[in-house]
Amino acid sequence: MKQITRYRHLVRYRRIANSVVKHGFGHLLAQIGLSKLLPSVRRARKEEPELLSFSRSRRLRLLLEELGPTFVKFGQLISTRPDLLPRDIVEEMSHLQDNVPALPYTEAETILERELKRPLPEIFCHIEPQAHAAASVAQVHRATLHNGEQVVIKIRRPGIVEQMNTDLEILLDMAKLTERHTSWGRVYRVREVILELQRAVREELDFLTEAENADQFRANFNARHDIVIPRIYWDYTTSAVLTMEMMYGTKLNEPAVLAAAGHDPSLIARLLIDATYLQIFRHGLFHADPHPGNLAVSADGRLIFMDFGIVGRIKGERRRQFILFLLGMVSRSSRQIVRSLSDMGMLSHRLDRKALRRDVEHLMDKYLDVPLHKIQLGKAVREIFSLSFEHNIRIPSEFTMLGKTIMTLEGVIEKLDAELKLIELLKPYASRLLRERYSPLSLKETISEQFFEVHDFLISLPRRLSEVFDRFEADGLPVQLSYPDLDKAFNHIDRMGNRITFSIVLLSFSIIMAGLIIGSGLAASVTGELMLWRLPVLEIGFIIAGFMVVWLLLAILRSGRL
Repeated sequence: MKQITRYRHLVRYRRIANSVVKHGFGHLLAQIGLSKLLPSVRRARKEEPELLSFSRSRRLRLLLEELGPTFVKFGQLISTRPDLLPRDIVEEMSHLQDNVPALPYTEAETILERELKRPLPEIFCHIEPQAHAAASVAQVHRATLHNGEQVVIKIRRPGIVEQMNTDLEILLDMAKLTERHTSWGRVYRVREVILELQRAVREELDFLTEAENADQFRANFNARHDIVIPRIYWDYTTSAVLTMEMMYGTKLNEPAVLAAAGHDPSLIARLLIDATYLQIFRHGLFHADPHPGNLAVSADGRLIFMDFGIVGRIKGERRRQFILFLLGMVSRSSRQIVRSLSDMGMLSHRLDRKALRRDVEHLMDKYLDVPLHKIQLGKAVREIFSLSFEHNIRIPSEFTMLGKTIMTLEGVIEKLDAELKLIELLKPYASRLLRERYSPLSLKETISEQFFEVHDFLISLPRRLSEVFDRFEADGLPVQLSYPDLDKAFNHIDRMGNRITFSIVLLSFSIIMAGLIIGSGLAASVTGELMLWRLPVLEIGFIIAGFMVVWLLLAILRSGRL
């Protein structure tokens, strides 16, 4: 089995390498050392001149689409991470396409019977053979139960789990190589990004997780009669099949149709904003993919949310940090924004806070003369997060997902009511939550949390101190000083010492030679004979000294520190 898995990986590696080279990114394979590990990579096909005429960001998008669903999901993930990539690539990733032909109905029927473990006529009185929608992970069919209730069935494509798991393992291998061989791989912690993708993909592939998300949203909005969440039929739901209530309504990307049906697009927009802020600031669980295809309005004017495969979670201190960040934007306070970025992100030890604040102030200058109700919140959040890329700040994924959600939502709102801005309705929510933060109940909860943390710390303190003293007793107290240029300094001192030593020896040798030559000359003038021939011991010493000088010179030259 391991041999089959390894062969499957090699075959897939070859296909990935061919596509990477073809789209003009072959140099990346060499950078991460992959071309040395796999001969098939070295034999990969050459670049296609037609593709090389496109921009870097477009070539990357075409590459990901060619490589299939895992890489499309990867592109969609990094489109939410302006703190990791340049703006042109992030924007291009938002145009990724995920359209594939639907499975034949006979194949879909086989999957349903295998998963539900019953003949389909026992469950459904009718299933539409034509897929209502199809994507790389699943496709959707409409059906009717025997009690007359209409449902939609989401069916996972066969083999997609194995295919995406193989791709995820390859991506993780490549991420490890990237961190090992490149400085930018270590700076941006590519492995963490792939692990984040791995979690997101595995949640999306498991329809039981999506069903639980839908049930949680339904419970959160149970008291709201103007919000509709489809009901899950758990008896007919597995990890590969999801059966939920059919929802009829007009999609939000059709404002003219909404108006013709008697709905007020502006009221719907306000309802959508209210529902989204409620998810973020109250529930801590929000729909992270609110594009018009997942939103509709029922005939009686209720707002319908659909597709809960991608959701975000933000609670506790994370939510308070994001509120302070948004309030900093509302008040246009660069100091508050920088402080919030510091609290939210993973800062480099070399971060220049003054430079960051200067860039934030420069960005805020764009909005000084713009009325508050005209500021696009999603665009402003994205621009702030883009500064994180320039200053090497890692923003946690829940914040970047939230920023992407707000930007997508803003696009939907703009089509419904161009005059309505998200930032107009933000301040009341954020201000109320700040008041709640300092309310007696919230302070009591904070004090309780701190008390238990201090309690746990004090309880574990004797054990930790004992471990430290045991290690000190066994190994001593190692002291490690970190000075980046220390080796350079020692090398410089070493070279100086060698040069001084060489100079002294050379000077000594020169004095000896001069003395011997002068002495020999004086002796010759008196006796007519050379002194060296009468004193062979001095000659031998002279030869030995010469050898020592040559040996010292060679040793210094060989060390490379002359």
